[in-house]
Amino acid sequence: MHTRFGKGTSGNPKGRPKGSKNLGTIILEAANAQVTATIDGKPRKISKVVATAMQLATKAAGGDQQSMGKLLDWIDEIEARAAAARPAQFPFQPEDLEVLREIYARMKLCQPKTGSK
Repeated sequence: MHTRFGKGTSGNPKGRPKGSKNLGTIILEAANAQVTATIDGKPRKISKVVATAMQLATKAAGGDQQSMGKLLDWIDEIEARAAAARPAQFPFQPEDLEVLREIYARMKLCQPKTGSK
């Protein structure tokens, strides 16, 4: 008991060195690194993530069943996330619409008429 760390004393006093990166940061940096790819006969610099997505889509279009399934699953997930983030298409109830139409009609009646000279 007396050999354990006392109050306020860390078990790892030096800790992780400043500036060192965790695995997630290293992987994201590697994925976003630029590579040169030939697209439509012209060399272009794109990220490795973009190159990977293009290769997956190309394999799926070529008939690779595993690539097709993976690509379609990812597309479905992306579309589901986008739909969840987007507000409802038309959040009004029919009664609300009727009120809005009435207000619009009244506003049109109150507008001064402008004629051309």
